[in-house]
Amino acid sequence: MSTSDPMIWLAAYGLFYTLVVFYWARVSARANGNYESFFSAGHDLAPWISAVLLAGASVSGWFLLGGAAQIAQHGFTLPSLLQGGIVLALPGVIFFKRIWFVGQRFRLSSQPELFRMYYQSPFLVVVSCGIAVLFAIGFAGMQMRVISQMVSELSGGQISQLLASWIMGLVLFSYVVIGGMRAVGFIGIIQTAMLSAATLAAAVFVLVSNGGIGALNAGLETLAAAPGMAGKFEVAGVIQFTQGLGRGEASGHFGTAVMSLSLAFALMGFQASPLASKIILSTRNAGGIAAGQTWVLAGFFGALIALFIAAIGAAGMLDAKYTFPMILDGMSHSSPWFMAWIFLGAVAGVQLIAGLALLVAAEGLVRSIYKQYFHSSLSRKDTVTLTRIVIGLLALTSMLMQNLTPVTLSALGALALPMAFQLWTPLLGLTWLRWITRPAAIAGVGFGLFAVFVTEPLGYQILSSFGLELPWGRWPWTIHSAAWGMFFNVLAVLIISAISQRAGFGEEAKECRRFLGQALAIRARSRVQGPIAWSGSFAWLFLAIGPGLVFGNFAFGEAGAEGQHWLLGIPSIWAWAILFWVLGVIMVWFLSYRIEMASPVTIAIDAYQPPLRLKTDQSSAEQKRARAIAVATVLGTALIILIIWSFGEQ
Repeated sequence: MSTSDPMIWLAAYGLFYTLVVFYWARVSARANGNYESFFSAGHDLAPWISAVLLAGASVSGWFLLGGAAQIAQHGFTLPSLLQGGIVLALPGVIFFKRIWFVGQRFRLSSQPELFRMYYQSPFLVVVSCGIAVLFAIGFAGMQMRVISQMVSELSGGQISQLLASWIMGLVLFSYVVIGGMRAVGFIGIIQTAMLSAATLAAAVFVLVSNGGIGALNAGLETLAAAPGMAGKFEVAGVIQFTQGLGRGEASGHFGTAVMSLSLAFALMGFQASPLASKIILSTRNAGGIAAGQTWVLAGFFGALIALFIAAIGAAGMLDAKYTFPMILDGMSHSSPWFMAWIFLGAVAGVQLIAGLALLVAAEGLVRSIYKQYFHSSLSRKDTVTLTRIVIGLLALTSMLMQNLTPVTLSALGALALPMAFQLWTPLLGLTWLRWITRPAAIAGVGFGLFAVFVTEPLGYQILSSFGLELPWGRWPWTIHSAAWGMFFNVLAVLIISAISQRAGFGEEAKECRRFLGQALAIRARSRVQGPIAWSGSFAWLFLAIGPGLVFGNFAFGEAGAEGQHWLLGIPSIWAWAILFWVLGVIMVWFLSYRIEMASPVTIAIDAYQPPLRLKTDQSSAEQKRARAIAVATVLGTALIILIIWSFGEQ
């Protein structure tokens, strides 16, 4: 081998990255000191670490791998992708500050614990844990599979996809089980920096290779003028009443304004997920939430998506050699060291979300389900040990599915974001909307999850195996499953809340309401500015990611129109997206600081002292539940086999 062999650089950088990861895992383990801080780093992560970690996990490797590929293949037909930084930041502004305060008051460390405390609902606990498992196995697993395939291609087949997935999975498993949440936080900072640097480097390489931004846009304008290509630079109207992907043809393409809006809803699901709540509840104080959501996520990562990832995708529209995998393939011959460095940044981004998801999913399964309902006497040490075992089992399951059942893995991964979005309603009930009752929150989530299920491939494939043929395909009426789920979710919440207002809440929920009302009371200035803020926010939603996107088709010059040129030299819809990204940062800043939805607040928070309750022996009930879960496990195994069979041999 010579220094021009990509394998040399891939191995060298990979080894160095592994050593760095293990070093910080060891540092984290020593800082933990004992089993008490394994799950939440002793609730002592610095605010700046949490801010960067949240931003990196929200973006992960998905935008670099999937977002750029979407633009390269379909053009700028889904402009909400370019608003990724804003739509990811908005939920954090709404929820995170209040979630942190509730967690501090009741000494909680996970989203399932929040739901158990406020709603006293095993159903919401199980749903939250299940969504974490979807992220750990499906969502992160999809990205890990793509990375493993790229390793095999870049190494010229010297490293198989199977071997690559096992090596990366072993590194991932090791640092999570060694250092817990503290390791996820410390290493996540490094991974976020690597992902950002790799994205910037890839974008600069693409622009230089194309002769600069001017040459790139000249090529795009020429492409738009080609017969049948103008549609790649515009949204296809507000809505199209089709039966969905796989069941009906759309006029032009499926990228309508409503499709873009509903896709943004799906992206908003991440910060309503148990993964995001875990980071917030592990943080020392809430002082970094506003800065993290405004400047790190909406600002820096928003620019990274709207400008640089968009540029990579745009170059891929002109020539397939500028898609991310082909960029690395080309670099492997001309500059293998640079290729290996950029590729490792993509690996780091994927491992960031995968490590966090594995920890949160395993903790939920062990602490929130097994210990709570089946083995309440489990010691803290044994809880940590069992969690480490479950982390290994989840990682093993993901790696097996990556290599044996990739289509099923993809179908599971596609459920993660839209299902997480359904958690908005119980989170709103916990943090803001007191009129959302316990039965309403439970029913709303149930109806929402079912609607997501039957508008995604996994749902209608399973139903089809039972002979139930649905009359629609994926995303009917060009509406993403996240929006279909939320429609039925909100409908159920409104109806059931209206008829169940007398349904009482427990003492903890009443204390939660009282505490938030006192600690985070809205000041007079914020009340006055509130209508302005929310009017501006809804206007932004309408124009930036909603029906108003149709104006972006021609606001700065119409694509492909004879004798016309784009006024700003770039596609009109791209310029529209950049304009509203800038306005979006201002909106997030205004909501965070002026309306004080995420601004720093420093007060002493005493731990809640629950009323004394007589403890009863739960062993008999736990044994009954154990027998029930054994039966459910058998049935679940049969269902999994059915799912795999319904998708055919992979």
